[in-house]
Order: sequence, then C-alpha cells, then structure tokens
Amino acid sequence: MSLKQKVGRQVDLAVSGLEKILALALIAGICLNFINVGGRYLASVSIEGSDEVEIYILIAIAFLGAAVVTWRGMHLRMDVLMETIGGRFRALVSWIELAVTGVVAAFVAYYSFQYASKVYRLGAVSDIAGIPTWIPHSAVPVSLGLMVLFLIIRVWVGRGAAGEKSE
Repeated sequence: MSLKQKVGRQVDLAVSGLEKILALALIAGICLNFINVGGRYLASVSIEGSDEVEIYILIAIAFLGAAVVTWRGMHLRMDVLMETIGGRFRALVSWIELAVTGVVAAFVAYYSFQYASKVYRLGAVSDIAGIPTWIPHSAVPVSLGLMVLFLIIRVWVGRGAAGEKSE
C-alpha cells in the first residue's frame, strides 16, 4: 500500500470518526431538548442555557459536517449542465470549482480565526449558559480549515477534484 493510499485511508477513518461524533452530538442535542420540553411541561422547570447549547451543537454539526461532505466530494451542486458536457470541459469546470472552493474557504477560515481569536481575548461568554463564545465561533475556522486540507489531500491522493466522479 502506497503512502497516498495510507493517507487516504487514515483520513477516511478520521472523517468517519468525526461523523460519529457529530451524530452523537445530534443525539445529545435531541435528548437535551426532550428533557427540557418534558421538564417544562411536566414539572414546570427547565435547564438554564439549554437552548444556547442546542444552537451551538447545531452550528458545529452544520460546519463540521461540511468538512465531511468536502472529503467525500458530495456537496450539493447544480450539475444538470455538467451532465450534458464532455469529459474535458467537465474536468476543467470541476478543477475550477475545487480552486474557487479552496480559495474562498481559506479566505473565510483566516478571517473567522481572527474573529474567534478576538472573542477569546475579550473573554466573552454566552448570556445564559456562560459558555465561552470563542468555542462555538471556532467551529467556522476549524471546519473551513479542514475543508481546505481535505481538498488538498483529495487532489494529492488522486481522488480528483471535488466535482469529479471518484473511486
């Protein structure tokens, strides 16, 4: 097995692990919501800050899930036109898509990191739960950084541009 195959396999395992963590986070958010709703209606009590925690969980799932989708090359696209054009032009458009995605993701990751760093230095916390807000804000630069990394690794291991049919 070549180094590229080993790296591809390791990233596959890491992405599968991340996907499982995100699934568990979703289950935890649903349970928290269920407990909170039950507590409100059955015992007139609620878990303070649970709504904030649920929102932060959903933010993490959405952004980190985008990194999973990027690795798998399964993001949504309008490909009706792509299905009708020839192989070379399709490949060119796929590579342009990959480049634009990588540049935009890197740009937003950089500035999101700058923002999360400022929030960290300010010591800001959420209003009710008291969670340091740099934590949920970090989901954006982490996920976009992972997207850029995954795009680079996809190309290096030979899985092609994100829009190409691979494997």
